Amino acid sequence: CQHSKSAPINTVRAPNGAPIYRIERGGEVTYHGPGQLVVYPLLDLQRHPYKKDLHWYLRCIEEVVIKTLEEYGIHGERDEINTGVWVNTNKIAAVGLSSARWITTHGFAININPDLNMFDSSIIIPCGIEGRGVTSIARELQRQETNAKIHTPCITDVAEVVLDKVEEVFRVPVKSGDHLV
Repeated sequence: CQHSKSAPINTVRAPNGAPIYRIERGGEVTYHGPGQLVVYPLLDLQRHPYKKDLHWYLRCIEEVVIKTLEEYGIHGERDEINTGVWVNTNKIAAVGLSSARWITTHGFAININPDLNMFDSSIIIPCGIEGRGVTSIARELQRQETNAKIHTPCITDVAEVVLDKVEEVFRVPVKSGDHLV
């Protein structure tokens, strides 16, 4: 019997060398890479204390990010039109939701200290939103600090804060495993 060999996947690359993958989800283009905390909660929205409402879930996810940023003295806010969390006109956290039978997939990515050149608008327009920028916790802390030594938190530290805020916002205990990141 003969076995067919699948052809090798030829990765398409952006001009800056970043690999590009087509996926099925909402939004336009996004980037996930080093320096980001990517969180994909898997929740059954049909179960208490959750709600069978994706808008409610979206607002809760944004609230988790806003409260996380507050821990670092950064004022994050919602945009009336676009999802995610913003610092002024710059997106600091992207949110992308999906669910099947009310079980959530996808989630959010907080920019802690990524290479912001990966969001160069000549290469991609993050989330398909023109005229807006992208920022990070590191950049916002640098803007706040004038003479003090700048300390950007590591991904593990931010992950611990996110877990605390998930417990607070969703009012559920979070069971953490051996590895948060």
